[in-house]
Formats: sequence, C-alpha cells, structure tokens
Amino acid sequence: MTYAEVAVNAPVTSTFHYAVPPEMSGRLRPGHLVRVSFGTAMQPAIVVALHPELPEDLRSVQIKSILELLDPTPVMGEMHLRLAAWMSQRYLAPIGDCLWLLLPPGLTGSSVQIVRLRDPDAVPEKAEQAQVVALLREQGNLTRKQIATQIGIGQRTATAVLNALQKAGIISIDSRLSPPTARPRTVRTARLAVHPAALTGQRLSPQQRRIVKLLAHVDMPLDAAFITEETGVSTSTLTTLEKRGLIERGERIAYRDSLADRDFVPAQPVRLTQAQLHAWEIIRETVAAAESDAFLLHGVTGSGKTEIYLQAIATVLERGRQAIFLVPEIALTPQTIQRVAARFPDQVAVVHGSLSVGERYDTWQRARSGQIQVIVGTRSALFTPLPDVGLIILDEEHDHSYKHAPPFNPPYYDARHVAEKMAKLNDAVLILGSATPALETFYRAQHQELGYLHLPQRIIGHRRRVEEQASRAGWTTRYQPDEAESMTIDLPPVQVIDMREELKAGNLSMFSRALHSALTEVLQRGEQTMLLLNRRGQASYVFCRDCGFVLTCPRCDTPLTYHRTGEALRCHHCGHQEPTPPNCPNCRSERIKYFGAGTQQVEQALAETFPEARVLRWDADTVDGPDAHETILARFARQEADILLGTQMIAKGLDLPFVTLVGVISADPGLMLPDFRADERTFALLTQVAGRAGRGLLGGAVIVQTYQPEHPAIVFASQHDYTGFYAHEIVNRQQLGYPPFRRMARILVQSSHPVNVQREAERLAETLRQRIAARQLTDTTLIGPAPCFFRRIDRNYRWHILIRSQNPASLLQDLQVRPGIYIDIDALDIL
Repeated sequence: MTYAEVAVNAPVTSTFHYAVPPEMSGRLRPGHLVRVSFGTAMQPAIVVALHPELPEDLRSVQIKSILELLDPTPVMGEMHLRLAAWMSQRYLAPIGDCLWLLLPPGLTGSSVQIVRLRDPDAVPEKAEQAQVVALLREQGNLTRKQIATQIGIGQRTATAVLNALQKAGIISIDSRLSPPTARPRTVRTARLAVHPAALTGQRLSPQQRRIVKLLAHVDMPLDAAFITEETGVSTSTLTTLEKRGLIERGERIAYRDSLADRDFVPAQPVRLTQAQLHAWEIIRETVAAAESDAFLLHGVTGSGKTEIYLQAIATVLERGRQAIFLVPEIALTPQTIQRVAARFPDQVAVVHGSLSVGERYDTWQRARSGQIQVIVGTRSALFTPLPDVGLIILDEEHDHSYKHAPPFNPPYYDARHVAEKMAKLNDAVLILGSATPALETFYRAQHQELGYLHLPQRIIGHRRRVEEQASRAGWTTRYQPDEAESMTIDLPPVQVIDMREELKAGNLSMFSRALHSALTEVLQRGEQTMLLLNRRGQASYVFCRDCGFVLTCPRCDTPLTYHRTGEALRCHHCGHQEPTPPNCPNCRSERIKYFGAGTQQVEQALAETFPEARVLRWDADTVDGPDAHETILARFARQEADILLGTQMIAKGLDLPFVTLVGVISADPGLMLPDFRADERTFALLTQVAGRAGRGLLGGAVIVQTYQPEHPAIVFASQHDYTGFYAHEIVNRQQLGYPPFRRMARILVQSSHPVNVQREAERLAETLRQRIAARQLTDTTLIGPAPCFFRRIDRNYRWHILIRSQNPASLLQDLQVRPGIYIDIDALDIL
C-alpha cells in the first residue's frame, strides 16, 4: 500500500496522510491535485509526498483513501513544492496557504454541503425544522447556506436545526466540491467534412457556397465567428451544412491573453557602455553556467539597467530556459511590457492581480505547458509555473510593494527573499535592480552576500531617441550610432527650496517662486513637467475653525479627506464616503476649513496659475483599472499633456525623455511618521522622482519644496548621494538594533472591541516575555504592546507588538493565535 501526504486548502499547519487507491497507484505523483474527505467536508488537496508506509503514530488509525484525481497533470513540480515548504517554515504560515499561493484563483472549488430530504412525510414539531422540511419538499436539494438564507436564520442556528433533523433521520447531509470558477474558454469551429471535389454538383445556396469556398482553401478548422464575419452569413447556415454532412463542427480552447490584440514593434539590442559591459559580463558568465547566484544591480536612474535585464533574458532563452521580470506596481507594467515584448515578440505574458480570473487561469495553463517564455508582472507573477526558470529580475527592488502584509490572507512573504530561495532551488540567476536599494540589500552586497554591480552614470541608449530629442531641441547634428549608443549625461541638478523663507517673503502659494518660474519657462519651451504630491484628495483633513472639531471616519477614526469631485468626504483606509456637511456637526458653525493640499487642489491651482497648461492627474482616484494606468502614461508619452501631476506612482521607473522639470510640492510628509524606515522611504522617493527629469539631451532640473531643508534624507537626495545616505543611516540602525542587524517581526491584533484588542495584545506580549526569559534570548527585544499609528481601520481597533531578533520565527513558533491575530515576519509596515 502507498500513502500520500497531502496539504489541504484550509488554515491548518500540518499535512495529512491518505491511502492511494489501486486505480491511482503508479499514476499519482507529488504535485497532483486530488479530492479528499476532510472532516465532514470535501476538500481539494495537493500531494506533497508519497510514502511506502505510514508514520508510526498513524499505524493504529483508520486511514481514508483519496477520492479523485482532479487533474491528470501535476499542478506544480518539485521545485515549487520545496519552495512552498520553505515559505511555510520561514513565514509561519499554513502549508496549504503557501501551496495555493502558487495556483491561479478559481482553480479549485470550495466544499459545499448538500441537504437532501429522506422522509418527505415527516412533520417536525419545531417550527424551524418544519420550515426546512417544507422548503426541501418544495425546492428539492439545497445547500446549507441556501436554507439559512431562505428561512432567515443565522448559520449557527441553521447548523443546530439541520443536525437535529439529520439525527432524526429526516434529512441527509453530503459534502461535495463546487465546480471551479476558472475554466477554459472554448470557441466553436468548422471545417470541410468532404474533399472539395465532392462538392461538385451539390445544390448549394449562395450563402452556403461562400462558406464551403472559404473552407476549401484551408486545411484546418476555422472559428465559426470568423467564418460568419468573412462570409456575411448567419450561424444557421453552418448548422444546415452540418446536417447535410458537408462540414464538421468542433471546438477549440481560446486562451484569454491581455496582450493578444496588441502589436509591438520589434527592437534590437543596443551597444552597452563600459560600465554596462562590466556588469553584463559577470551576469552573462553566471547565466551561461546555469549556476545559482544573486546580484544587486545598483545603477543611478537612467543608467541602462533595463538593457542589461533584456540581454540577460535573451541569453536565458537561448539556453531553453525561461525568465520572470517583476515590477512593484501595475502602473509600471505597460512600459515594461512594451520594452520586453518588443525584444521578445510572441513570447511574453503579463500577470498581476487586476487581471480577470479567466486571464490568470489561461496564463497559468499556457505557462505550465511551455507556451510562454517570459513573464512580466507584479509580485504574484513570481509563482507562475514556467517549466525551467533560469532568471528572475526584481526591478525597483527597494519598493515595499514586494512585501505582502496583514490583514490580507497569509503567507506574508517578501518577494525578494522568496525569489532568492527560488533561484537557489532552480540554479537560476537573481538580479535585484534599483537606484536606491533597500538598506538591507545594500548591506548584504557590501558584505559579499550578494554580487555587487554598479552603474554610476546616466546614459542615452538608443540612436533614434537621441535624434528625436536633438530634433525637438532644434539641433541639426546627427550622431553616429556608436557615439549615440554610449553617450553619458549628467544627473539633473536639484534645487531645495525652504518654504519657511517663502512664507516670510509673503508667498502663500503652494508653488515657490522658483517652481513657478521654472514651470513658466518649461511651458514656454513646449517641454514637459512632472509634479509629485505625496498624498491624495483635496485636503489633509476638514475641521471647524470655531471649535476645532475634525471630521473623522466612523469606522477608522482617521481624518476624512475632501474630494472636489462629487463634493464628498472619503476615508482612504476603508472606503467610507459621506457628503460634506454644511455645518460643523459639533457646534453647528458654518466655518468649515479644508486644510492641506491634495492632488485635486494642486490641479485646480495649476489651472488658475497656468490656464494654458494641459494637466493630467495620475493617482488612485483617477485610476479605475490597470488599463487606466496605461492610458494616462500613453497620453503623456505622446505629449498630449504638459504637466503630469501624481502621487508616489509617478516616481517609479518611468522613462519619459521629454520631461525636463520635476517638482516636489512638499518633501516633508512621511518624515515624522513613527517608522524607523521613514527617512529611507523619503530619500528613495525623492531620489527616484528626481530621476524622472533630464533623461534626454534636453537636460532637466528638479525643484524640491520643503520645510526641513536641513534634514539628512533631503540633503542626500538633493545630491543624488546614495552611499552618503547609507553611511549616515546604517549607524542609526546599528545603534538601535534594527534591520539589517536584527530582523523585525510584528504581531498585529485587531478587534471591533477596544478592551478585547488591548487585553489580547498584552496576553501575547507576556507570553513572549516568558519565552524570551526561559530561553535566555539576549538578542531578542520587544517593543509594545501599543496601539498602532492607525488605531482603527474599518471598525477594527488595532494594537501591535514589534520583535527585534536574529531569528524571530523561532520565538513565534507554535504561538497560540486566534482570528484577528496576524504574525508578520520581516515586517515592513509597522504603522
């Protein structure tokens, strides 16, 4: 007898053993998706291992058998099984959650309990039981949820009623798996069923003749929709021809591909600079040797990191392997897809969370069958089942979007760490690229844990683009290819404006005199500007000038933000929305003030100050889907707007050569947050957004407005000095024992009851203190418990505990957690 060790799609930490039935013996392999009976329910499960005998502690237990093989092909290979096991251990997450992270949504159905009436003549005395019997007699078999909904009782009451009826023998309750929501999409096809010569003498209508003439010229089935469109006939004509035996109808799978209708102009590699060549040769040798290694590619903005990525992908594909290219935000996928698909036509697919369930499912199917060579997407794209991944790229590796965090579903993984483990398991190369690497990543590179490759100069990497920019600037010089492809340009100068001095000078505008003057000049020259505002909405908060009352979200206790569109107040945490009150709810005063600047207010100020300027706003409120990102970016790239105003997303990785001015409305938000990474995040944001200016021959400039011009993060960012900022910041980290010197974990506790959440957080903290003392963990310290910075979100009060330790997972292993408690290993979000 063979036994399968399986993981079920349920929040349990252990695996379970089932007997392999004779009909599956020899067919079943690790990675197969099966159906098992789990408790009183049916569950999908993944086989993680096969054993010739049971563990000793299970030999006296009655073992159930696997019920069904749900897919003849394993849904994942050995590498992904090992990766999921590692993630489960590192992030203290149920193994089932880690395995299902590797599958597309909707692949497996959920367990459904079906209630059947066994005794139609039964007349129970209790009213609710009688209602159930009458309902089943009238409608037939129903699910437990359907019964509870139609009778109008809660799930707990429904369970008690149904259990009583089952015990009395009046009903039976069976479990089954509901059908998966993701299924292949099929289209109808048609082809000739006879030799074209056999059509001679057939009596055919003009419509029928057009169809058979079209099919006679191809030796393959054609889509029915294509046939009717080409011939102008209806599907009924196809049905008539089928009945006469002249054509055969069939079906084919039609993959849903978001790139299917897009055309990409093929592009060729460009000549590398000496710095690029040095970095590329090291990467090329490692890729060619099919050895696992990880590199930090530290290049200033515009230094040509993407060209190295593309040449690395080409080398991997030449060796019959595949590549994964990750970007932190959906907003960056259009430009990345454009560059990658132009270099590798018909070999690229995109994966991110905003795709439909069908698109995700089809991409997963195409990837595991070897039809895709390159995946581009956000962090979830890392788990696409390519047959043999030889290269993983994380662009903008410093970005916190690579970390999955509570209170969403576990595991709370960091894509950088998972990609590194995945590369080791599959003898692949990992490239972490950034102009502002995470301090932990740079520290590892400095200590030879990662290879370090540096691109210190900004370049122009394409002859045609150089000529376009020269033409726009009015120059007639045509550069030779070799010269153009290796031309270096300086990083843009950064001017820091002290807004305190602007106020002293009587300037109450949100635009400093320097920024106003620069905007005027750029608009006159017909060039483009990007303006960064690190917040959304019309106002930071809305308050009464008479009594000081602040309008807050009733579910989150955070200030509501005023939006001019719709005259609404919105909460940016839970989505709560309400109209603006005409009077103060507290004192009935009409003196309501909208304090602060949001993107809508800046947009209005631009319209008043520069009425001739064409302004595009790009923030979360103007984007209602992934296509909106591409639409806004494409319009700006086509120079249909003069100014692009946006939040943090405009600072990330965009390459827009006609942007000659970048303005930061205020550099200060975020610096005073209770987060030890606040300075690092501000430095990275300012450095990255400054890098959007001057990426072409037209040059560029950056103006940063701040009330703290002496702050180290602002000083070093204005000098494009990453190493200086790192040297300053790493001293603080070491003194305080923060990453990279110790790892950080966070326990987040949420509850709708403020007393309960505090009590639970204190209980957990006391348990941890006892463990630390008992194990003499002198390198482990606790911070808290304390209320979170955002004390309440969506009606839930929030407390947290921070743990600094060399190995926080060992302290938190087997910790008793209940619903509403989240363990986040290597936490990045501590607010």
